[in-house]
Amino acid sequence: MKLKQMGVLLALLGGAIFSQPLLAQDFPNKPIRMVIGFPPGGGIDQLARLLAQDMSSQLGQNVIVDNKPGAGTAIASTEIMRAPSDGYTIGLGNVGQFSVLEHISKQPIVDLPSKLAPIGQVGYAPLALFVPATLNVNSTAEYLSLLKSQPDAFSYASGGNGQITHLAFEMLKSEAQVKIQHIPYKGSGPALIDLMAGRVVGMIDALGAGMPHVRSGKLKVLALTAAERAPEFQSIPTFRESGLKNYVVTGWQGMVAPLGTPPAIVQRLNRALNESLNKREVREKMIGLGYYPTPSTADQFGIFMKAESVRWGALSKELKIEAD
Repeated sequence: MKLKQMGVLLALLGGAIFSQPLLAQDFPNKPIRMVIGFPPGGGIDQLARLLAQDMSSQLGQNVIVDNKPGAGTAIASTEIMRAPSDGYTIGLGNVGQFSVLEHISKQPIVDLPSKLAPIGQVGYAPLALFVPATLNVNSTAEYLSLLKSQPDAFSYASGGNGQITHLAFEMLKSEAQVKIQHIPYKGSGPALIDLMAGRVVGMIDALGAGMPHVRSGKLKVLALTAAERAPEFQSIPTFRESGLKNYVVTGWQGMVAPLGTPPAIVQRLNRALNESLNKREVREKMIGLGYYPTPSTADQFGIFMKAESVRWGALSKELKIEAD
């Protein structure tokens, strides 16, 4: 009896293993939903729509962006985790969503990276400090001097509590020893609107999100948070050049699926993602948005995401960051 049962079990396991390549061959046979935790119009939304369009041609099925903003991206993360693990729901997010949220949420998601199936890293984004065009400052030194002259008299915007746009400014406050109030928004799109109107006096965001408004004369850009100047934006100095030697922050973006998604399907999605990232026209458009493509394997991104979770978890605790 035991031998018979073992034979049945081995047959079932063998069938599951050999069915994986068949699943990938048939995948996808219907549209794929790409969940993002940000509203339309922001940097991640623009990036998602660019990748969705190109991946649709790679996969032979439409990839449809589904905006699920709110709760510091917790709504989107929960949506991804609860979706069927069949490859037809994927998520595009950033460091705040995949490596910070779990540490600051009022209802903690323990070890979020282990509850998602990594597909691949998408890119990294140098961040920059943007201010209203009407603000009477033209350098980082002048800006910090203004904040120091009137502690807590001004407010800065972020794309949400726990997002990289929030943490980066809190790090700046700590490094520069300035006091300024924080106003979180549901994504960088609405935050930038209030920044341009002068209702807040600063925001650290992806270059691609703010630069179109700099070109239109509605914003100024004062400094980059990266260690070095960006190749396409050589005229923008770094915070390091402005005297804040230890201040370096870089955002990143990645793609995930629900945990349990078959490895063969994850590899199919990874291949489609990397094919898109390696296309010259996609790379050029990404760089125009302020994102630099970083193709990777699923395993490489999984290891990176967990390491970033450890790093940002410690920083969130140090800065006492809490989600909505």
